[in-house]
Amino acid sequence: MKKGIIIGFLILATFQMGAQTIGQFTMWNQNHFIVNPAAAGNLDYLDAAIGYRRQWAGVKDAPTTFYGTAHTVLNKTKRSQVSSLRGTRSTIQPPAVKKKTRTRLKHAVGVTLNTSEFGAFKKSEISAAYALHLPITREISLSFGLSGGLNHFGFDESKTSVFESNDPVYESYFIGQNQNLFNVNSGVYLYSDRFFVGYSANQLLQNELGISESTTSEDVAAIPLHHFAMAGYNFDVSNDVRITPSVLAKKLENNPLSLDLSATLTYRQAMYVGLTYRTTDALSIMGGFQFNHFLRAGYAYDYTLSELRETSNGSHEIFIGFTLF
Repeated sequence: MKKGIIIGFLILATFQMGAQTIGQFTMWNQNHFIVNPAAAGNLDYLDAAIGYRRQWAGVKDAPTTFYGTAHTVLNKTKRSQVSSLRGTRSTIQPPAVKKKTRTRLKHAVGVTLNTSEFGAFKKSEISAAYALHLPITREISLSFGLSGGLNHFGFDESKTSVFESNDPVYESYFIGQNQNLFNVNSGVYLYSDRFFVGYSANQLLQNELGISESTTSEDVAAIPLHHFAMAGYNFDVSNDVRITPSVLAKKLENNPLSLDLSATLTYRQAMYVGLTYRTTDALSIMGGFQFNHFLRAGYAYDYTLSELRETSNGSHEIFIGFTLF
């Protein structure tokens, strides 16, 4: 087993896991906070969510991702607490906040937990975020966010096999391969009930990920900076129907720019359906329902457009959101 093949596979797997964890979600428009820490507090109540994604079903050892998020405004008003119990348009198509809350400075916090697996490789993350929301006008707010936390990179030897027992290269590069790294993300987010525009940068520290017990330069890979830009606009066709076109742009080092071009139709603030075209991978359909003021849920299916469609049954994604208080 050649050293270069092992190094290349580990780097590819690690970077793939990173992309899946922080950027490859079809239903990102139901949870802006999973992409941008500045979106913490874009709703005037505690918003929690969990999500699961099975990438390229049918492909052995394809990536799977699970996450949980929660964020809230620290200086909520009594009016906003009552509004959260009644339910608002924002619980389906964020971000929407009561107009009377926009004239004040807001402080928000959030937390993210996620884990991704790709074959024998695993990445887990826990991070906390803070966002400061500045009122630009009575309708528009601008927020700045920062998050920091710990990333754990691991390798499960039980999920691998080698052609030769006691392979010295395998022993050097894989046995006991676990590493904890501190990570920082940042973002800016401009929003109102009508639109949202945001930019975030993840993996700001660009830590070096050691992939060997040795210390040669070729055994260390720097985790690249991830760039995300999002935008969307809400068109109210009638009192019952809202259409939201949106875009999410993702850029990772020298990789091609990836665009998620989406359109979502919301009916009576309680049901939505949508389509997404991902320029580098898939065509997606999604749908969801607001069951009550507390619970909402959605599902997305990605039809693979790349060469993987010959072996993949597509990708599946589940989203569940909770409006707490």
